[in-house]
Amino acid sequence: MQTLTVDEVAARLKRRPEWVRRLIRRKELRGYNMGTQKRPCYRVKEQDLTAFMDERTVNDIERD
Repeated sequence: MQTLTVDEVAARLKRRPEWVRRLIRRKELRGYNMGTQKRPCYRVKEQDLTAFMDERTVNDIERD
């Protein structure tokens, strides 16, 4: 199981890190706080990022 930092997730999605943090706080993207409540340090499992992206697929393309 590989975990990704907020910056790594943001780079993969081509978004800003704050956008990723907001998704985690809103529970739209599953994240794990490895820090404290006052200073969160989020990590995202690669499989959770994949599930997040799969849920937001616009077109279902049949794959061979």
